[in-house]
Amino acid sequence: MTDLQHDELVRELRETIQRQQRELRMHQQELAQTNAGLLALHSEVERQRQRSAFLDEVSRTVSASLRGQEVADALVQLVEREGVASSACVWMLNDHDQVHCEPRTAGTPDAAVNRVLATRQPVMEQDRILAPLTVGPNLMGVLDLRRDEPGFGDDDLAFVTAVATRSAVGLRNANEYERERDLAERLQRTMLPTLEVPPELRMCARYLPAARGVNVGGDWFDAFTRPDGTVVLTVGDVTGHGLEAAVIMGKLQNALRAYALEGHGPAGTLRLTHNLLRGWGSPLLATAVVMDLQLSTGRIRWANAGHLPVFVSGQEGEVRALDRPNAPLMGVPFTFRLTEYEAKIDPGETVLLYTDGLIERRSQSIDDGMDRLAGVFARTKGMDIDAAGDHILRELLGEDEHDDDVCLLLCEWGRD
Repeated sequence: MTDLQHDELVRELRETIQRQQRELRMHQQELAQTNAGLLALHSEVERQRQRSAFLDEVSRTVSASLRGQEVADALVQLVEREGVASSACVWMLNDHDQVHCEPRTAGTPDAAVNRVLATRQPVMEQDRILAPLTVGPNLMGVLDLRRDEPGFGDDDLAFVTAVATRSAVGLRNANEYERERDLAERLQRTMLPTLEVPPELRMCARYLPAARGVNVGGDWFDAFTRPDGTVVLTVGDVTGHGLEAAVIMGKLQNALRAYALEGHGPAGTLRLTHNLLRGWGSPLLATAVVMDLQLSTGRIRWANAGHLPVFVSGQEGEVRALDRPNAPLMGVPFTFRLTEYEAKIDPGETVLLYTDGLIERRSQSIDDGMDRLAGVFARTKGMDIDAAGDHILRELLGEDEHDDDVCLLLCEWGRD
């Protein structure tokens, strides 16, 4: 091979190597770009997955309570804990178009909040996003999020709007439950009677609605005097909660009073009311105890349809239960026999009628609850009748919110 041929071969080899190196660098750049794109895609997919999971968590959080304030507080805690915002609040709009902030603050709505309320459109600033809380045509308020550095990005607006949309559903449900609860409670309280008994009987009646949700039920009490001087005491409880239970309660209370005033005894009164309830076609049932007291003799008669036993506190404070076999609940789809019982009480003794909300707890049996009530009732001997009623409620219910209505009726026969 000549020198010229050798040099030509070396040159061609160098050019081939250079070309391959260029192609390799191009492939490496393309691979790097592809990897970067895949990483970015993976990052975006993961971010969207996290946001989707967060939206699901929002739905669960705002569905966990039926109180608007609790829903708003839980939402604020969630978005702050998960880093969606450095701070947050919910501007709540009530039925009178008044706005307040949850969690409670001393601040008032600023121009941005008022703008969202007026336009129902989100507002985005560098460190703040406000989104309307709407379900269909209903506006519940404004979700107000703030973030420290680096602030919000362009794609955060759609995400925060989605958070607000899901949150609004929970707030709407809570508002409707609270509205129905308030209506049922007002209806129930208007139907509670004025006690009409002779002066020698001292009475204490207490009614406490359930503290949570639309748990206003059908608890009632009544005390009145028949034309012949017999005093009638009754306490009852309609199964279920809400407006229907409250309406059925009012009708049953009036029916019981009417039948008793006609002269029917406790068993006859309950039997007639049971037949009446069956004819209404309601799926609800009711428990009740009816007792009448003849002051001239101290004789008491009572009948019980599925209700808890009456307690009597003796002259020395000893407590006994008028515990006899009960009839089934009123409204069951069959006819049953109601037994009427008779006993005697003396001046100085006190009768206690109550509903199951006073003693039923998830953490204890019904027997334990009744034993506890009997013990507390015994310790009220010597107290003023109103103080005794308040003491019983305080000891049995404590400071915790109760999940069911509570009725209590105390009747003390004063000593001569």
